[in-house]
Amino acid sequence: QAGVQKVRAWGPGLETGQVGKSADFVVEAIGTEVGTLGFSIEGPSQAKIECDDKGDGSCDVRYWPTEPGEYAVHVICDDEDIRDSPFIAHILPAPPDCFPDKVKAFGPGLEPTGCIVDKPAEFTIDARAAGKGDLKLYAQDADGCPIDIKVIPNGDGTFRCSYVPTKPIKHTIIISWGGVNVPKSPFRVNVGEG
Repeated sequence: QAGVQKVRAWGPGLETGQVGKSADFVVEAIGTEVGTLGFSIEGPSQAKIECDDKGDGSCDVRYWPTEPGEYAVHVICDDEDIRDSPFIAHILPAPPDCFPDKVKAFGPGLEPTGCIVDKPAEFTIDARAAGKGDLKLYAQDADGCPIDIKVIPNGDGTFRCSYVPTKPIKHTIIISWGGVNVPKSPFRVNVGEG
């Protein structure tokens, strides 16, 4: 079991998603010695899986459910499920009035560089064209600690967001709308010492 904690997986696609849209999550390897990663998905449909290695010890994983229902998502390291695997994701029929691909997220707090320890990092989410959906953010630093992001709705379909990084390490932020990852997310922010 010693090697099992070296890998963690998190993100919307391990909880929920919509038929016909990719269900996305991040897998992060902690430390240097990580074995062979594998993924398998059991559910109502044969879901195609893609893995995009980011070269920084993390990869973006997405799968494509074509039917609603419960999907068991296995994240495997050296032939063993990692902690909390399999993850049970509840995939829902895609509502006609939810357009996660129309969400825009931008601002200094999402840029790869420029954020500094103890200084507020701010960004905007614009969901004005995205129809009906719940906004949810998933955010962790490279140590696996959650990042507290304040989200203030402006009342017009846009949101003002901010967090204060306390460590000069990589921060990863995933933004989802209606349970689906939005364009350009996950955002990886390398926080500087200042």
